[in-house]
Amino acid sequence: MCPMRRSRIALVLLLTALAGCAAPSPAGPTASPSASAASERPTASASPAATPTATPGVKPTPVETSTASGAPAPPLAPGAELTLGRLLGLLTVVPEDRTGYDRSLFRLWIDADGDGCDTRREVLIDEAVVAPTVGGGCSLLGGRWVSLYDGLVLTDASQLQIDHVVALAEAWDSGASAWTADRRMRFANDLDVSWALIAVSGASNQSKSDRDPADWLPPDAGDLCPFVSAWIAVKVRWDLSVDQRERDALSGLVRECPNSGMPFEPVPPAGEGTPTALASGVDCSPAYPNVCIPPPPPDLNCGDIAYRRFTVLPPDPHGFDGDKDGVGCES
Repeated sequence: MCPMRRSRIALVLLLTALAGCAAPSPAGPTASPSASAASERPTASASPAATPTATPGVKPTPVETSTASGAPAPPLAPGAELTLGRLLGLLTVVPEDRTGYDRSLFRLWIDADGDGCDTRREVLIDEAVVAPTVGGGCSLLGGRWVSLYDGLVLTDASQLQIDHVVALAEAWDSGASAWTADRRMRFANDLDVSWALIAVSGASNQSKSDRDPADWLPPDAGDLCPFVSAWIAVKVRWDLSVDQRERDALSGLVRECPNSGMPFEPVPPAGEGTPTALASGVDCSPAYPNVCIPPPPPDLNCGDIAYRRFTVLPPDPHGFDGDKDGVGCES
């Protein structure tokens, strides 16, 4: 099994502080989990309480660009635990565009670690509450799963589907159309965090389809905060944008999950390796919070860097955001 993927227990511990999560009525169909599902669902512990600043209809406060003394704030460190409001503030608002989308542009499923189990089976093995027997060709026999969205208990791996929390079409709409084929493949098979891909019932996955939280929420209200947390964290991780309606919906949902937080886990852009500046601790300009670009001098142009469609905050010392829409190097 892929050694980078975190366990199901870690997934739930990261995603939810259910004791402080008061869920509104979901947008999707209602369903009550069975008693057996409730007893088998892993128990989450509460995260330290933090009140997000996001307000419905008001854009969240951007990442701080200076400290109280006026000095530039340090760049966000990968792995830092942030409130959902802070993470939401990292996302840029850009209209969606599905022009040219085709699901085949995202390669599924791959065996990234060469152990004979592809991404789908890695997720199923990792998220089983009762482990299946793994046979030849990574066939799965037996096992038990609890579908995160609707609480259904399933005992046949073929009854489960692997959901991209942020659907492939939604990712395309939000910036993936400009990615390389390699980056789209890595997004579609992201096993390095436990909250990008999850095993759910076929019915709930089909109900969700490619809709965002403005149009769909889990029918099991107890899973609303984990879903919203994962959605925002995936969008930040892959430097995807949100449209205005989606951002407004997320602003309201964040207020329903005041104790929830997620780690800041960005991936390198455009199929590149970890930026050497970030890895070596070289100064990164706070004007570009999702990537590591040193401040001038020298003055850089988009052709000098590998990053595309990244968040830009004033004063934009390199002038990457020519049209002043908060997104740098859009083409």
